Amino acid sequence: MNLGLWDGAAVLVKAVLYAATLGAAGGVFFLAYSRSLLEPSDRLAIARLLGILVALAIAASAARVLITAASMSEDAAGMLDLRLLSMVWHGGEGRAATLRAGGLLLAIPALMRAGRGRPFAIVGAAAAAASFGWVGHARAAAPAATPLLLGVHVLAVAFWVGALGPLAIQARRREPHRLGAVAARFGRIALAVVAALLAAGVVVLWILLGSVSELWTSDYGRLACLKLALVACLLALAAWNKLRLVPRIVAGDTLAVRGLRRSLRAEMLVAGLILLITAALTTLAGPPSMS
Repeated sequence: MNLGLWDGAAVLVKAVLYAATLGAAGGVFFLAYSRSLLEPSDRLAIARLLGILVALAIAASAARVLITAASMSEDAAGMLDLRLLSMVWHGGEGRAATLRAGGLLLAIPALMRAGRGRPFAIVGAAAAAASFGWVGHARAAAPAATPLLLGVHVLAVAFWVGALGPLAIQARRREPHRLGAVAARFGRIALAVVAALLAAGVVVLWILLGSVSELWTSDYGRLACLKLALVACLLALAAWNKLRLVPRIVAGDTLAVRGLRRSLRAEMLVAGLILLITAALTTLAGPPSMS
């Protein structure tokens, strides 16, 4: 796998795009199901974080179009080539970027309207997260249900990744029993969400690989193995939080709160590495089943 300057830039920008979009969408989900447990100051702090992530997602979407055009021309001048920019935009990236920005810009104001705006916020956030199914390998793969499976997987990822920032804010601002109530609610919902994440992800990976042997004989498969190892680490951290730390926090253990802060930072780091590898998979290594 040869990695050029523009390839590296494309991977980094896509990883930022994933993190910002999924973080913002998942943050909307978090506010939707945790609102009754949060103080107004908590909701405001989380809304500020979401605003930053939305701005970053829109900027990264624009940067992705420019860098893709530069990569196609192998020169920075490609960023100013209207023909190349039009090709990238009309090749699917434009529709995805529009859906992403529109969904997020709908979600944040709608969420501030409490109960009345919650359905619109959830729909907007879900549309933004699902925008990644509009482009990439899964869209062209058979069977036709592959993009739908990818959409389920991406929505589950957004739910998980998007909760880490708000939970970290809560862990800094709240006394143990309030933090414990929020973390416990997230944990209860997360059981079903993580099951959907794993099931859909495994099926999509199987479709794109075409054969189990591709896991160790192809660049795509080796990157996928690294991603799976990191997902296992993330699951272990999440299980530690749910089974060990959260019960202690509910019981009022302040030491467990500090432990949760450290664990959330570790989860953010591992999640960031997973998104970086995912960006490399979708940018640099084509699926063996489609080669």
